[in-house]
Amino acid sequence: MISNRKIGDLHKMQENHHKNILEDSESKRKSETWFAKDTVDYWRHKRMRDVLLPLILFFPKSSWLTVGDGRYGTDANYLLEKGLHAHASDIQDDLLKIGKEKGFIGDFSKQNAELLSFQDNEFDFVYCKESYHHFPRPAVALYEMLRVAKIGVVLQEPKDNLFFETPLQGLFHYFKEFAKFILGRRNKKHAFEEAGNYVYTLSPRELQKYALGINCRFIAHRTQQDCYKKGVEFEKTNDNSKLFRKIKRNILFYEFLYKLGLVTSGIMTGIILKEIPNDELIKKLESNGYKTEILSVNPYIQE
Repeated sequence: MISNRKIGDLHKMQENHHKNILEDSESKRKSETWFAKDTVDYWRHKRMRDVLLPLILFFPKSSWLTVGDGRYGTDANYLLEKGLHAHASDIQDDLLKIGKEKGFIGDFSKQNAELLSFQDNEFDFVYCKESYHHFPRPAVALYEMLRVAKIGVVLQEPKDNLFFETPLQGLFHYFKEFAKFILGRRNKKHAFEEAGNYVYTLSPRELQKYALGINCRFIAHRTQQDCYKKGVEFEKTNDNSKLFRKIKRNILFYEFLYKLGLVTSGIMTGIILKEIPNDELIKKLESNGYKTEILSVNPYIQE
């Protein structure tokens, strides 16, 4: 069994990994593009954040905590521009301090996602975008996020490519695996990052189990495709850009394959709400591509 000391070492590795961004010249140069809003990389991330709009529009005065928002608070900045209150947090706050100094974000704090310092229900929502896989114990972090959220939690991570929504997805996946095996190019089923963390992915099934485990009765999830190519951080969103056109073509192609039921991977946005929402919000989520589910009642817990 992994010791508390070992968990602490993993947290420290994550903290140092973020701190090194400012010490490495190339990493620092790339990080400075995170303030820009005319790059292909910003366009990619805005696409992901825009799937929050059903919640943002339904709760226009809501307060949000962003967890793992180490890119100067770019997630919090998006929410602030929508007129919401947003508190940015990360395990290393050097970049958040710079974001604050530049007026890019407002409130921020240094937080370990597995031990948040906030009160129960202090924020309406907690938003964790592409940081969940950095946590040594992501389930612990999720329970903490749900503790401090009054309404719910939103997670965004790469989707587990071994979770199949249709039989065709399974057949297509294992056909590709067989072809790669014949060619001697088998994919790894698991991945790790230099910072020491296991690269954790999400699936609707896991979302169900997490919610049911703490007696939350509503989840929603949707998948969208993304494409990363080297250099997107510096490329402008100009229609004359070959790289930008290639990114958009690839995304359209992946979306087409997903609609055909051939591929399962992509970026998954998962929402856990503490209470079953009204029909209006459910319809708004579904009209924006979410699959919604009201979960079973635990018969052994008194409401």
